[in-house]
Amino acid sequence: MDLDTAQAQADEVRRAYLAASRPTLARSTCAFSALCAGAGVALAAQGGPGWPHLFFAVAAVLFFAAAHLLPTFARRRRGLHGYRGWTRTENTTFLLVAVSLLISGSAGGRELAWIFAGLGVVAAVAWYAMLRGVLVAGGWARS
Repeated sequence: MDLDTAQAQADEVRRAYLAASRPTLARSTCAFSALCAGAGVALAAQGGPGWPHLFFAVAAVLFFAAAHLLPTFARRRRGLHGYRGWTRTENTTFLLVAVSLLISGSAGGRELAWIFAGLGVVAAVAWYAMLRGVLVAGGWARS
């Protein structure tokens, strides 16, 4: 077996492993989930002190939950229950980033609102790319 054949077989095994851990979802599901993730990030630092900020923080948590639950329900409709492989790592990372953004957003004032809005756009694009299989935690893109 030459080097090119071995590399092609290793790439095929890697693609099969990634496809099994996170199959490609419908574009509409990915887009709506990414929109929810971006909105959650953008809302984390909105509102003034007191009740308005609490309202936006609760809305951000609900958007983060929707961003996670939409792909989960889409997977369940396809008969896939639970997560394995890199998908579990990606979901853990999503949870940690969401919590840290909520803490940072609550500590920052209104001057950080525009920065969080920009981070929301970046988060939406990254979440969409991850759900479509372009950006994966394993470091290999699907082809």
